[in-house]
Amino acid sequence: MAVAKLKITKSGQSGVLVMGMGKDRTWYMEQPVAWFPANSGRWSRVANATKFRQWTYIVLLDGSGSEIVTIAEPPYSVGAKFTAHLVTHWLIFHSDGAEFEVDPILVPPAAKAFKIRENWDVAISYAWFQGETAGMEIQDPATGASAYYLYKGSGLSLPIPKLPKIGGGPTTPGPWNDFTAPGWMGVGDFEGDATMQTIYSLGIGTSQSANVFDFAGNVDDRRGYLVHIASFSTGSTFSLPSSGVTHGSMTLTTSSAQKAPVRRLGGCGKFGCNWSK
Repeated sequence: MAVAKLKITKSGQSGVLVMGMGKDRTWYMEQPVAWFPANSGRWSRVANATKFRQWTYIVLLDGSGSEIVTIAEPPYSVGAKFTAHLVTHWLIFHSDGAEFEVDPILVPPAAKAFKIRENWDVAISYAWFQGETAGMEIQDPATGASAYYLYKGSGLSLPIPKLPKIGGGPTTPGPWNDFTAPGWMGVGDFEGDATMQTIYSLGIGTSQSANVFDFAGNVDDRRGYLVHIASFSTGSTFSLPSSGVTHGSMTLTTSSAQKAPVRRLGGCGKFGCNWSK
């Protein structure tokens, strides 16, 4: 899991706070400091809104679940300092209290390269309505890790005159499609809302089609889709020509992560330790 390391400073006293990114909603103090109210816990994202705008922020919770800090949500940039607040409690109320400085010293990259392919697909349509189910594979080229997802969606189809009302059919495995996503994401982080738009598909055993694929919608309480592929390539479709759109979701089925090399202690001496794979 990706993490962010943040140097926190108040009244000249500094510590280091480590926050998990994405699904890892934990935090801990790598370098504790006396003025910080806890050494570990969890965090949650809070949505707020007025008549004119909507925004979200992060709340750090201590071991008992009490709110102790309000802090801006990621992404962070190394060297881009900002302020956060300790939470002040009074009876059932709480508000922003003492301010402290936050200096990001280690953060995930802003973007990361991935690739996705459709391993299989089955679509069925009747008149204006259609349903679609597909198996997707997402891979991290840098590590070789893969994850497999099931896409299920339903929506509208555009019937072509003089063709049967009942349509659809299977699609063979397709090629890899490159895309980028936020740098904190791993191959197992793309569950969420998804939309597949088929502008046209010639079908009848060809791969001639134009598709737009949006997925990772409402991931980690973030509004909108994190991934947009304007030209998504699929395999050969054995059906009549068609056009349409389905809305649904991507669900993680299995994933595999590249194993980190095992390191064994070679020996320690006056000037440190020697490590070997």
